[in-house]
Amino acid sequence: MISDAIRFLPRKSINDVNRCVRKIVAHAYKNVPFYRNLYDRAGIHPSSIKGIDDLPKLPVISRLELMEEGIDSYLRQGADLKKLSVKHTTGTTGHPVMVYLNLCEYVFRVMIMFDLYARNSSLTFPLTIVDVGPERKDSATKMYQRVGPMKIIRLFRDLPLEQQADILKRANPTIINGRPSVLWQLANVFQDKNIIPPNPKIINSGGEMLFKHVRQLLQEVFRCGVADNYNSEEIGNIAWQCPSDVHKMHPNMAASWLESLNHKGMPAPNGTEGRLVVTNLYNYTMPFIRYSMGDRGIMLDSEKCSCGFNGPVMKLTEGRDENFIILPDGKEISPRLMFDIINTSFPQNDPGWNMIDFIKTFQIVQESDNLIIVKIVPGPAYSEKKWIEEAKKKLSSLHPEMELQVELVDDLTPEAGKKFHQVLGKLSSRWKRERINSSADFC
Repeated sequence: MISDAIRFLPRKSINDVNRCVRKIVAHAYKNVPFYRNLYDRAGIHPSSIKGIDDLPKLPVISRLELMEEGIDSYLRQGADLKKLSVKHTTGTTGHPVMVYLNLCEYVFRVMIMFDLYARNSSLTFPLTIVDVGPERKDSATKMYQRVGPMKIIRLFRDLPLEQQADILKRANPTIINGRPSVLWQLANVFQDKNIIPPNPKIINSGGEMLFKHVRQLLQEVFRCGVADNYNSEEIGNIAWQCPSDVHKMHPNMAASWLESLNHKGMPAPNGTEGRLVVTNLYNYTMPFIRYSMGDRGIMLDSEKCSCGFNGPVMKLTEGRDENFIILPDGKEISPRLMFDIINTSFPQNDPGWNMIDFIKTFQIVQESDNLIIVKIVPGPAYSEKKWIEEAKKKLSSLHPEMELQVELVDDLTPEAGKKFHQVLGKLSSRWKRERINSSADFC
């Protein structure tokens, strides 16, 4: 089909993007009840959407809206769940959601990630790719996996750091992927313990803000370049670091179209900060059209870049930036590990369990070195009996003095212009001190 040929082009022109926007809006209206009802209420017909310039006519949507509508509303009608790939978001906006893709959409998502690798490094097969700090979820549950000429090694975040360092050293990776915080933590192990690190061709960071002190440490320890990326489970790669200027990013026109909106919900002028919304160009199974990311950024004037890219330019100014958790013995753990402890304690495998019925939003707060508070906006079916003892058991395994309290609240909306932080560590960690000392610059 012509529409499939367009949406699966790995490099798209602006004309291709406009055609993709027209087609996915028309598809969503015809085949996805959530969008048909949304646009009918707004008095909008897809025939009025000709391309990116018309996107501001459409309402912005959020994760919570999708969750409240339910899977029968936001998936393409007739989609066979047994044949779909599933990606679980990490819930940094407070609302975890499952993302569904068919086989072609999943393969394309993988393909654009390899296109991303090629933009910042000259790669040849065979490749050894090491993912640092993922959680065991979806199809990524095996530590070692071989796919054709590629070896994939996953250093899951629950592995001791010394063990991760040993595996990474012996793997001799071509590419290292990970969130800045987990890469920073592992780099400190190599440096503090005088372990000779491997020397990959490139380190790809994503999922969090990359600060200047982290980039410098990674470059110093691993003796290679660091390429920052703006990624999400809903889209895959949204933007990639310009190879010629680490202070800029290029939105990935193969995967999505990115907008920046002011406080009134209108397009923010180039050069001014706004909240970011994204339209997925290839996922017809579960469309994301003008989807609020919860992040903030600045769109710059488009021009032919010295790196060779001819298209949009942006800077990410507000994204995930979470402090480390400090245990009573002084040990510091990743905020993602603390999130896993709480999130996996919820009864997610119980038949008929639905997150939005149980918990609408939650936030993990460290108030002192032995106290974790979980703030919850409860759903109608909320019950502490289903999860609290499991969470306390897992928390005490980190340190026996750790305590857990639950606080039910009406709302967890962040301050205007700020990103919601799923894990809020209030203590002075090494991460926080080094960030302050580097003037909190990111690049």
